[in-house]
Amino acid sequence: MDTEVKESKEETPEGSSEAEKDTRLLVAIGDLHGDYYRLERLLRENDLILPGTVAWNPEASQVDLILIGDYVDWRNEPLEGPQSEWVMGAKRILDTLFSLHHQLQTLHEQNEDFDSHLYTILGNHDEMMLEAHSVFSFLGMEQLKEFLDAVGQNRHVRHAIAGMGLEQTQIERLLKFLNWYVQGGQATVEGYGELEDWQEAMDTEMGDFLRQHLRLGVKVNNRLFAHTAPDPKHFWLPIDEIVDLPADQYKLAKESFLWSRKIWGYDYCTGSRTVPFTPEEMDEMLDGMGVRGVVIGHTPLPHDGKPVVAYEGRVINIDLHAFPGSEAFIERYVPEGKKLTPLRDLSKGR
Repeated sequence: MDTEVKESKEETPEGSSEAEKDTRLLVAIGDLHGDYYRLERLLRENDLILPGTVAWNPEASQVDLILIGDYVDWRNEPLEGPQSEWVMGAKRILDTLFSLHHQLQTLHEQNEDFDSHLYTILGNHDEMMLEAHSVFSFLGMEQLKEFLDAVGQNRHVRHAIAGMGLEQTQIERLLKFLNWYVQGGQATVEGYGELEDWQEAMDTEMGDFLRQHLRLGVKVNNRLFAHTAPDPKHFWLPIDEIVDLPADQYKLAKESFLWSRKIWGYDYCTGSRTVPFTPEEMDEMLDGMGVRGVVIGHTPLPHDGKPVVAYEGRVINIDLHAFPGSEAFIERYVPEGKKLTPLRDLSKGR
């Protein structure tokens, strides 16, 4: 597997004014994990926001901005920006995505020639956070705080749960909350202030936005952009077939698109090394999905701050978190068609 770092920018075809007119800018940003100032810097460096603001630049009218997921859950890795503000990063990132989404809607309504799009991909940590919020469907705030205090005082989790009067399925959901909380979720909550503040955000417009607009993936310029690439071959399917899977199969597909690591030689359940995909298997994956390549995050690899290019350019890894000053994946292209299809249409309510 070739993991050579290469330039990711493509030049606009020369001698074609029509090509220049139709050329789009694609900016894909990898896992952020609370690194708000990296997000802001990359938006500013690509002239996507107006100077000194986080307002979309109306002149950036032919742009595909793709964020690959894992916006939340800082785990004390190095970040850009003032150290005193690091814990605020996840909230600021989510607020920025929420704001940009609505700004782009307005710009589309005001100008029919404006054709920029924001694609927010769902990451496994984002999914963990949304699942964690479901704990409030059966547990009160004070009871949850008492549980966290008991665990924080090194009380065994089983003992902390004893006497709470929970059913087995509720215990499993509480343990999922705890798993998220200790893997960076606590920093996400602290960015909002108190647990009550985070709960309110997830109960209202922010939670609605995340559940509706975090996609499993998107195909742009004949590449699949997703948090990771699925391990099981039965999910190497065209996008429309993934969207139309029955609910039980879609649940398994989502897990695979959020957690798989075999493409880099890791078993995602155990973390142990395994045999990565062969070049022939990669051809089979891409042919099955109907794309020429994938751009993914989820698994940090050795890098120098630039996207890592593997499998002879067919796979690009942009998980560059914990590396202040790292780059986005950027290219210019002339689209073959206007339709950009998500891997999941969340409006279907699955």
